[in-house]
Amino acid sequence: MKYAKFLCLAMLLVFAAALSGCGSSAETEKHKIAVCFPNTTTSWQRNGDSLQELLLEAGFEVDIQFSATIDEQLQQVKDSLAKNPDCIVIAAIDSAAFVDVLEDAKKKHIPVIAFERMIMNTDAVSYYASFDGTSVGEGMGEYLEAALNLKNGGGPYNIEFFAGSPTDSGASVYFNNAYKILEPYLRSGQLVCRSGQTTFDQVAVAEWNSANARPRIREIMSKYYSDAPLQVVLAPNDDIAGVLLEEMHNAGKPSPYISGLDGDAAAFDRIKKGDQTFTVAKDSVILTSKCVRMIKAVVEGTQPDINDVANCNNGVKNVPAYLCTPQIVDKTNVDVWAAK
Repeated sequence: MKYAKFLCLAMLLVFAAALSGCGSSAETEKHKIAVCFPNTTTSWQRNGDSLQELLLEAGFEVDIQFSATIDEQLQQVKDSLAKNPDCIVIAAIDSAAFVDVLEDAKKKHIPVIAFERMIMNTDAVSYYASFDGTSVGEGMGEYLEAALNLKNGGGPYNIEFFAGSPTDSGASVYFNNAYKILEPYLRSGQLVCRSGQTTFDQVAVAEWNSANARPRIREIMSKYYSDAPLQVVLAPNDDIAGVLLEEMHNAGKPSPYISGLDGDAAAFDRIKKGDQTFTVAKDSVILTSKCVRMIKAVVEGTQPDINDVANCNNGVKNVPAYLCTPQIVDKTNVDVWAAK
């Protein structure tokens, strides 16, 4: 009888140990996160590297890929989904190109997080992590409004407009919100656009590629400013601002009041030199940190940190979002940002 009791106890201990071992294995299994980013600008590489580093530190297994074209990115997303990740994060080169490819994510119930750029026209997008695009555009317009003293009758100033890529849904948000601040001063004559090119379609720069801005600024300078100063430029990001300044300097023109976006190191240098007026900095550490917290909640089945549920519509649904606040950087605070 004692032997039987001992044998039963031993079997129970072995069974408990086996269960304990199974639990330990499950706990140590890493969640697999796929990340598909563009490599079209230095800021994208910086964002991707930051996100990968934070995910690895949080204990995730990360498969990150960068692409130069939308066709390359679509293939990378297809390949990533075939590996059945626990979550996929996409910074879209073309916001409208993912309707078909993300059907596979829906079928497999793989959460999709749109990073920085909204993915349009699909209900496969689970969440959106970005900066507040309205604030970006308004910040640009309001800074120029104040710098030019337009509210108090400043001007007239000659101005030209440039915008981001038409395949990026955020580009028109930035431009339209900046333009709505400046448009009343065009009507009053305090701002004068000698080229007459003021609509998003007229001023968009394909693929956010600064090289695509060169022909247009050269034509504008030769046609409209050979005998007049170009005093203000709404530039959509720092890379494009750099090219516009280079072409203006080559034409013998001084630096205008000019905006930027991203907070690139080269822009900080230009601000220090007095060439670029300001940039709207999007702190990659803040955004990627928020995105990692969102990923962690998604794979654990909990509610991510969200601060906007009504204003990020992708044409099919209001995508729950966390929108970070961008910051203006000019000569008054550039040293602080440059030291980060």
